[in-house]
Order: sequence, then structure tokens, then C-alpha cells
Amino acid sequence: MASIVRSYTTDTNVPLIVHLVIDQNQTIAIGDLIQIDATTRKGEVAVAASTTLVGIAMEAVTTGAGESATIPVALVRGQVVRLAVSQSGTKKTFADTDKYTTAYDLSNATTINPDDTTGGMCYVQDYDNDQHTADVIFAAANLAAVG
Repeated sequence: MASIVRSYTTDTNVPLIVHLVIDQNQTIAIGDLIQIDATTRKGEVAVAASTTLVGIAMEAVTTGAGESATIPVALVRGQVVRLAVSQSGTKKTFADTDKYTTAYDLSNATTINPDDTTGGMCYVQDYDNDQHTADVIFAAANLAAVG
């Protein structure tokens, strides 16, 4: 589950919450990263190569065909976000040399992929190799302008 660790723009741990319309045919869990669909401009579960990240789902929702729903989403712009670190690849941990300048990609809506730096969006600020988590900020080019 993704979660806000701290804000690096306001120095608080209180994220800005928006109520976002979620697209049809979505199954979203609390803590999933949410992106904006390029066609419908509605929220959907984030994917590894997302270029329109908006926030973290604060409620779970499942929508069917032709259905949409509105849920609260914590915006990730200006936030440090804690993600799980994928343990399925070759690289399973981070080191200080991985921080700040290397952009890693997502594995899924809650997990960073330490093996994937092609088209990456997550800049590691801190990590806990024992808990398999990384605190990241997202590249501005991968964020949608919502708020």
C-alpha cells in the first residue's frame, strides 16, 4: 500500500485530498496509486509506465461497465510517498548510491521496481531494506495537474 510519508513543499504530513471520478471497469484498493486515463480523464489504477499519476486512493472501489464512482484521493505532488519494494527481480534492495538521481519505475500500483530504470519516475529519498520499502518522490513529467 502506498502512503504519504511527508510533504517536502509544506513540511506537514497532511496531504491535499480531492474527490476524483473513477473510470469504469476499475478495481481500486485503499493505498493504490491512481493515474488519469488519457481518453476519459477519469481516475484509474496506475501502471508501470504511467505519465499521469495523481494520487493515492483513500477508499476502495469497484466499478463495472458503464459505471463510475467518486472517491477521495490524496495528491502525490509535493509529497514523499512510501512504496513497497518488489522482491521478484534480481535487485531487491537499495543503497545510498541509488538515491536522488536514478529514476525507477513502478511494478504495479503500490510497488517500486528496483530492476527497472528505463523511463523511471520514482526518485528514492530513503529506504528500509529490512521492511522492503522505499520513500520516493515522483518525476514532475509523470504527474497529472489535478487539484
